[in-house]
Amino acid sequence: MAAVLAMLLPWAFAQQVTGFGTARGTASSNFSSGPFDKIWTVPLSQFDQSDQWADSITQLQRGTLVAAGADGGIQPNSCDGFVGGAWVIAVTPGGDPVSQSLYSNCSNAQQWANFVRATADGGFISSGEDDSTTACQPCAWTAKFSSSGGIVWQEDLKSFFGSGLNLKPTSDGGYIGAGYADPTAAQPIRGFEWSALFTETANSFPGAVVNQSGGLNFNSIAATADGGYVISGVADARFSSGFAHVLVLMKLSRAGNVQWARAYYGNIWGSWDPGDSLQYPVFPTSDGGYVVSGTVQTLSSPYETLFFLMHVDAQGNVLWQKGYGGENGYYMRSEAIGASLTSDGGYILAGESNVFLQEFDGWMVKTDADGNIQWQRLYTGTEPMGSNAVTLRDVIETRDGGYAAAGPSYVGSLSYGGPGFLILKTDAQGNVGTCDSCSQQTHTTVQSLDLQPYEAQFPRTQPALVFDVTNMQPKKTSAKPISLYP
Repeated sequence: MAAVLAMLLPWAFAQQVTGFGTARGTASSNFSSGPFDKIWTVPLSQFDQSDQWADSITQLQRGTLVAAGADGGIQPNSCDGFVGGAWVIAVTPGGDPVSQSLYSNCSNAQQWANFVRATADGGFISSGEDDSTTACQPCAWTAKFSSSGGIVWQEDLKSFFGSGLNLKPTSDGGYIGAGYADPTAAQPIRGFEWSALFTETANSFPGAVVNQSGGLNFNSIAATADGGYVISGVADARFSSGFAHVLVLMKLSRAGNVQWARAYYGNIWGSWDPGDSLQYPVFPTSDGGYVVSGTVQTLSSPYETLFFLMHVDAQGNVLWQKGYGGENGYYMRSEAIGASLTSDGGYILAGESNVFLQEFDGWMVKTDADGNIQWQRLYTGTEPMGSNAVTLRDVIETRDGGYAAAGPSYVGSLSYGGPGFLILKTDAQGNVGTCDSCSQQTHTTVQSLDLQPYEAQFPRTQPALVFDVTNMQPKKTSAKPISLYP
């Protein structure tokens, strides 16, 4: 695979479809607010166990929290004979229901949402996967929703293979996306301002290899003060200990031309394989530089992983870098997925860790602007210790100063086990409830890293990306959530 960056303009057509609707009292002043946790899970039998998950969360202008993910084939959708699809759930800032809808296009194939972000008009943009066409397995599904959840437009990016299209709104009313692709030969279509494809070669940076395990993989993008963009992801590399991944940052001009690119690794640390879910969020800073988050991994055994933050200057030179996690016996994995800049200039990181209870639990770390830990908390699931599996795949700061996260959480019994669709809302200190186990404090310290920048070059081409109109239809669902913490 190669990495692709595409800038899109608003589509000229509209296809209004009834969406998840609105609840009474949609003005944010009418919303209850406060910490909560809820898991939507739909087990049918011991043979049809729950299989739902959330991937992303955003807060709309009126205060509604919207999470996007999937039902893995349990709930009936809008199509006779088919089940599952992209699942979108909206709640108030206090966790009260607004609505929920399952989207599908009546094909016997998987479809889900991976990213959701609020737009300036009060609605939101979402991107995900559509495995229903032979043109790509899967296509990237992109959709614009109104403030009431109706689909304004939706299209499949046929020349984009995979769920890695991280689509965000831009200040000019368009959209910018970064991800990975294997473009097909086709003619460009209307709606593009520009697009660019970057490919890793053996000469891209010291240790680079050609498309091993996916090659160059972008998964985060942010607008910069000069009108350009900074993008982040990972590339393949070979070391004496074997193949590994390394962090990549690239700065682009307004027109998508490369101004600089860097690959980062050291003698001890590289980066973790992003697979289908890990991300490397990047944020411009007030000094003209950038902070990037994600997961680092040792280049040799025991292959420990840590959350990390790294601050670079305007040319990609490292100013500081810090790791979070540590080892506890054989348990040494802390994998960050979501991260956000906070209103106090710091950062909130979220993901999973098995360091604390010898199981994978949701973990959040709040830092100041220099990466120093202000608080850290663990969020366990519904099962006895040692049997949980909770992952926080996205995290945002909410307007009341708290934080909201989304992901999958294992719920179960011997008959009805499986993952559920989790939304977690905390206060400003990461607390959820009043019980001791609701949000346990952890006590790791900052770990030193040794990532160094290397100049990188990735050949740029102009892909001919193709969008086709698709027809994902919503069906209202009525799953009742359970709560983890009193």
